[in-house]
Amino acid sequence: MCKNIFFDLDGTLIDPRMRLHSLFQELAPESKFSFDEYWKIKRQRINQKKLLTEWFNYPDEKIRKFKRIWMEKVEEPHRLKQDILFGYTKNVLANLSKKYDLYLVTARQFEDRANSQLDDYKIKSFFKKILVTKQKKTKAEMIKNNFSYYSDDIFIGDTGEDVLAGKELGLKTVAVYSGCLSKEILKEYNPDLIVKDVGEFYENSSL
Repeated sequence: MCKNIFFDLDGTLIDPRMRLHSLFQELAPESKFSFDEYWKIKRQRINQKKLLTEWFNYPDEKIRKFKRIWMEKVEEPHRLKQDILFGYTKNVLANLSKKYDLYLVTARQFEDRANSQLDDYKIKSFFKKILVTKQKKTKAEMIKNNFSYYSDDIFIGDTGEDVLAGKELGLKTVAVYSGCLSKEILKEYNPDLIVKDVGEFYENSSL
């Protein structure tokens, strides 16, 4: 029986796409990608290096500079205000938290900024604990080092890395395609369940 549910943040509970698209346009001014064009490409698992190389002929040194500045800017507080809380998120968390222990595991760099954003959205109180990798550990390592968990517990995220983290821990894995990857790409990671978003997961699960 499920006791714990582990949630990813970006793309799973909130929509960061506007923030990420606008920063890309800022750092690669030669790009003319619309929001939809950019995400059509990214959802096919095209990483920054491949995108910058194949579309804009960036040399390695320029890509390294791009990535360094990206990491410096992507979680700036004023940029985080561009994120949007998915409309179903608060209701899903409120209902699930009555029956299960909920945990947030995010690959954000700054713990204080992540907590501040969760406070702003008024969803922080639904979680028993919030783990921020700070880009120093994997999500699987963070969970291993902080919790007891069980094979019926669930890991929900929007990336292949999330699915693999759940599998590494022996958890049930749920992939949502509300984030950075398409349904077709997520299928390649063989999650236990693929759904459009957390709202659909809650509505159609037996939890």
